[in-house]
Formats: sequence, structure tokens, C-alpha cells
Amino acid sequence: MLMAGVDVGFGFTKATDGESSTLFKSIVGEPQPRSMEDNFFSSEAIPGLHLTVEDRSYFVGELAESESRVRQFTLDQAQMVTQHFKILALAALAKVVPSRVPVNVITGLPVGYYMEYKDKLAQILQGEHKLLIHDSSQGNETVLNINRARVIPQPYGSLVDYLFRDDGTVLRADAARQKIGVVDIGFKTTDFTVCKGFRHSERGSRTTDTGIAKAFTYISEALNDMSGVNVEIYRLYDAVREGSIKIRGAEYDLSKVKGEVFGRLATAVASDMERVWTDDWDLDIVLLAGGGGEALFEYLKPLVRGELALLKTKEDPRMANVSGYVKYGRYYYDGSVMKEA
Repeated sequence: MLMAGVDVGFGFTKATDGESSTLFKSIVGEPQPRSMEDNFFSSEAIPGLHLTVEDRSYFVGELAESESRVRQFTLDQAQMVTQHFKILALAALAKVVPSRVPVNVITGLPVGYYMEYKDKLAQILQGEHKLLIHDSSQGNETVLNINRARVIPQPYGSLVDYLFRDDGTVLRADAARQKIGVVDIGFKTTDFTVCKGFRHSERGSRTTDTGIAKAFTYISEALNDMSGVNVEIYRLYDAVREGSIKIRGAEYDLSKVKGEVFGRLATAVASDMERVWTDDWDLDIVLLAGGGGEALFEYLKPLVRGELALLKTKEDPRMANVSGYVKYGRYYYDGSVMKEA
């Protein structure tokens, strides 16, 4: 059975089947009629995705950002689940899953929202979904046949990616017996969880709102003061990474404000870590995961007592959870768990 993972984050949506993968911004927009359909240069490609789901069309990802007049981007979990999750998840899966081939899918939720929304997400995903992908003048029908859907807490994707091989068997048996803390810094939330011997610690698991979006919001406000232009936070990814942004012909240096706000955010995450793990002073290692984990690692490392390791995948730190979802799916569906069940 084909296995796929999909991770619909507030910043980016990711999907993989273990071999091919996709990553795009979690933006949904209204489609716009294109008066000029021809590509004038052979290398030109339309970014993002234009698809129709249940008789309604959408621009998704970078295509929505660049061309939609009405764009939807949310930092609200309830709105994400009820309005955006299905569109973003199906768009991502359509990029990596062959049409009409049965597939088992794993996805995740922040720890703090897991119990409330896990059944809803599984219900949204499972079953047959007919999509029209507008990558040609006529559009191509894709049928996603999702046999089973399972939802796990998001940071367990990163933990499984660290501990397991691609086939769903344990790679680091010694580490699996240790007491491991995971800090998964996402765009809107930061997840904390503790696991020892594959046993979940409820006490050591928590979701806070100290995500990278807080830093981006402050940077956007600073840019507004400098330039008079309100830059949406989802348009700051490249600028923050590169350290500068050009607005109406003028270039603005972001290195100083980035250092200040990332330092403050790292201090907040370290304080949350101390508070959430007050009784978990016996952690063997803390794994820092997510795109936010990579961004804050150098700021956070001097503030954390004990061993702190940045979890990297072979592709992109933002893919750690979804890579782990596929490994977990192979363990859960193809391994001993389902056989014993």
C-alpha cells in the first residue's frame, strides 16, 4: 500500500510519499481569469497550483500570493480546520500521489489541538476525492483514493524521523530508550513533548503561541514605520532569510531588527521550556525541529541547559514532521501494530 504524509502548517503545507515531495505557502486565493494564456518564454512556469474541489476553484500557494486579488491566510486553528485544511491537504497530496491509487495518509496536529480536532481531520481526508488540476487548457482530473487516514501529534513526526528508518523500523534503538524532549517551532505555535521508550508524557506535552509569526509581525511593523508599506507576514520568508527587502526601489536592511526579535523569541521559547519541563530535569537530549527551529537554533542554544540538537532532514528542516509521518505510516500500517490489531 502506498503511504503518504501531509502537514498543513500555518506557514507552509508539505507532503511526501517518501520519494517525491512538495512544499508551498499555506495561502488560498480566488482564481483570476488569465487574459494571456501563452507562456512567452519556454522556461516560464506558473508557480503554485490551480485546482477545483467540489465544483469550486482555488489558487493555492505562491500562485494565490502572486495573482489572487482575494487571499486567505489564517493563524486560527478552528478556521484552518473548517475552511482551509481540506483544500491545502488535497492540493499537496495531488502533487505526490498518483490518481486512483489507494493510499494511506498520516497527518498531524499541534499537541494542544490534538484531542479536539483529530477525528475531524481524519474524516476530512478519508475517502475518494475528485479534483480538477488546471495545468492545461482543459484541466486534468485527479482522483485521490485515501484508504485510511491517521492523525498524530505533530512533534511525533520529527521524533519518528529521528528514530526510524525509511521502512518504518527503528534506526536508533539506544536513543529510543532515552528520555527525549522535542521542541517543534512552527509558524504560529511551538509544541513541546516528551517521550521515553515510545511512551508519551502528557505532563511534558504542551502547545504555546510563541511561533515565528510573532517575530515576523514585529518585523512587518518595523518595515511599515520605515517604508510606509504594510508587508504581509507571509511575504517576509525570503526577506528575513536573506536579511534585506526591496520596497518601491529602496532596500531595507533587516539584519538588526531580525537579531533583536529572534533573540527575544528564543528567550520566550527557553522560558516556556523551563516552565513546561520543570519536573523533566532528567531529559537525555532535546531535539529542536521545524523551520522555526532552524531559524532560532543559534539564538536558543546558549539559553538551554543540557544537550540541544537541531533535527535536520535530507531535504529541508520544514519537512521533518511530514517525513516522519511517512515512516510512522510504514510502521503503523505495514508493521506489527496493524498485524497485531
